[in-house]
Amino acid sequence: MHYVDPLRTIAFSSPTFILATMLILGIFVASTNGISDKFVFAQNAQNRFTAALSGKNEIPPINTSASGIAQFQLSADGKQLTYELNVKDINDFMMAHIHKGKPGEVGQPIAMLTLGKAVITPNDLQGPLTGEQLSDLVKILEKGYTYVNVHTQQNQNGEIRGQVIESK
Repeated sequence: MHYVDPLRTIAFSSPTFILATMLILGIFVASTNGISDKFVFAQNAQNRFTAALSGKNEIPPINTSASGIAQFQLSADGKQLTYELNVKDINDFMMAHIHKGKPGEVGQPIAMLTLGKAVITPNDLQGPLTGEQLSDLVKILEKGYTYVNVHTQQNQNGEIRGQVIESK
């Protein structure tokens, strides 16, 4: 009886074998590339936050026609938090902040905001976050322990406010 090793009978250098191997590897690489793209997108989506601002959210509530929205996005490297703050029907704007505070609480400012687009870095953190990392701010943003407050001459403690929530 003569034993035949099946591996020796396969011609590993045959054009058909090489083509099949390249095809399988190409499908694998293409499929994992799509997975990583979706993973990166999901990571970025988790680092987006929004606050819808109105007078009814102030403590105590303010009767105003003013409104606004603040949107935040953490950079891929985690070193900057870009934002855009837009307001409507605001008179005599003074300043705006992110405050540390749960819904219904009044808290200390932890980062100054300007109208329009800008960036927050660790150097911009103040109050209870002075000297902390941006990741410390992101942690409390994720927990819903922050709000945006816009101050005016008429309402110096705040005219419009909105709790910062994670965007989906």
